[in-house]
Amino acid sequence: MFKDFAHRHSPCTVNGEPDVVILSRETKATTVIGKEYMYNGLFSSKSSVKPGDIVQNESSYLVQTLRTTTEKDKYCSLIKTNALIEVQRYQQAYDANDNPIGGPDFVSVAADIVCFAQYVTAQLRQQEPGLLPSTVFTLQLQTTVDVRDPQDSSLSAPDRIVMGGKTYQVDVVDKIKYPNLLHVQLSEDRR
Repeated sequence: MFKDFAHRHSPCTVNGEPDVVILSRETKATTVIGKEYMYNGLFSSKSSVKPGDIVQNESSYLVQTLRTTTEKDKYCSLIKTNALIEVQRYQQAYDANDNPIGGPDFVSVAADIVCFAQYVTAQLRQQEPGLLPSTVFTLQLQTTVDVRDPQDSSLSAPDRIVMGGKTYQVDVVDKIKYPNLLHVQLSEDRR
């Protein structure tokens, strides 16, 4: 089927590697999120695309799901990214002789990370009962991003996300909800 629609092929990259996609909007969408951010992508059977990848053309998309068609083409659900974030971790800085420099502080561990951010509304709380009462934003991002679950014993304080110039505390890092993507819950940062 993919080769039958060569006139609809669009050049793109998958994790930086050149590829071709047939991109279309999700047609059954009834919400603004669905209408604006949800897309379908059809890739050839030779494509290396897999869940969790970043697909880029004039916009960036995260691959949420992948199903193989009867012709072995790869049919994906994509979500358009809408935020650029920085991940910060509370750490002590040391000099060349392993002497502490000043006090511990939040330092950047990952910057310019593209993701999909969603503001938590009452309607979203009804649709996703696993949200914490304190959650104000959820993020979807690649598993390669170094953001740690607050339960990690190596952390002295939960990681912090900087988004739009404002800081948020990481409360939950769910590695199961989406294949090869992290689902992160953020609350207001009170530090």
